[in-house]
Amino acid sequence: MALPPTERQQQIASFLHSESRKRGIAPTQREIAERFGFASLNSVRSHLRLMEKKGMINRLPGKARGLELKHCAAMGIPLLGDIAAGHPQIAIQDYGESIAVSPELFPGSDLFALRVRGESMRDDGILPGDIAVMDRQVDVADGEIAAVLLNDEATLKHVYQPSGMVILRGANSAFPDIVIRNDGQGAVRILGRYVGLIRNHGSRR
Repeated sequence: MALPPTERQQQIASFLHSESRKRGIAPTQREIAERFGFASLNSVRSHLRLMEKKGMINRLPGKARGLELKHCAAMGIPLLGDIAAGHPQIAIQDYGESIAVSPELFPGSDLFALRVRGESMRDDGILPGDIAVMDRQVDVADGEIAAVLLNDEATLKHVYQPSGMVILRGANSAFPDIVIRNDGQGAVRILGRYVGLIRNHGSRR
């Protein structure tokens, strides 16, 4: 079974998708090289061969623009921005990008992705630069990991909701719990439940 795509392959797939949508034609290998700063076309060809093996694209021989992104890769998972795994910070925004991974690889019916910043979830294997995949929902069970909006600032934490309180807990002893009194005024809002991880080298958790 092929490995999930690497982050660079996801970026190339997103570029193919956006260029094809804007211009009506796929980019050439040289345009891909220029977009991502590859020193040679061999690097582009290597990525494209692997992407074809992983079922992300079709390559049409003999055509300069003979790259066809498969439907599931084009759909992907929308990337909505960054999220702090540390101290909350204003971070979530609409990037207008997508991660070229089939949604079928993850549980959930309304998926979105956030790039992780910070070390507070380190002991759960969620590291800076990772992409956290979330299922959009407004509540989670005690102890589950969620993307949480706290007074317009976003963070990724384990969520506990004892009577009258919300506790946001990381997975790194260097970060204290965030404790909020739940007064019903909407200070804390759950954006989605964590359902998986995409790492730069292509592994999936």
